[in-house]
Amino acid sequence: MLSWCAPLGVKAYARESPAQNTWPDQVESARRFPGVAPLTPLQIEALNLFDELANDPKLNLMMELQPGDIQLVHNHTILHDRTAFEDYAEPERKRHLLRLWLAPPNARPLPEVYAERFGSITPGDRGGVVVPGSRQTIPFD
Repeated sequence: MLSWCAPLGVKAYARESPAQNTWPDQVESARRFPGVAPLTPLQIEALNLFDELANDPKLNLMMELQPGDIQLVHNHTILHDRTAFEDYAEPERKRHLLRLWLAPPNARPLPEVYAERFGSITPGDRGGVVVPGSRQTIPFD
């Protein structure tokens, strides 16, 4: 799915199964808005090509984070994905990933539709995904 964020570009959501000619719920959920028609065969063909190119090893970068690594990305300007991982059963070996959401006052503007997910689209006053009732903590143990 491509989510247009004019004039800045698009955000993409990969399909759940490359072997299928269907797209995930994020794509189909656009149909909840008035006037959004089902994908045409030509649109599906275009999305399949996009998916093929995005998964071409010559056009993407695969990386494996190691303890102590830091990765800085801008979610609204880079096409990115995550792969599955297996965690350890032992507590001392479990994956410990910290995510930091920066909201600088001069950040790029986001379309109004993002307010539902981020709580605010005002530059300098938006953070990560808002989960009602959650408490923001950083467990360092």
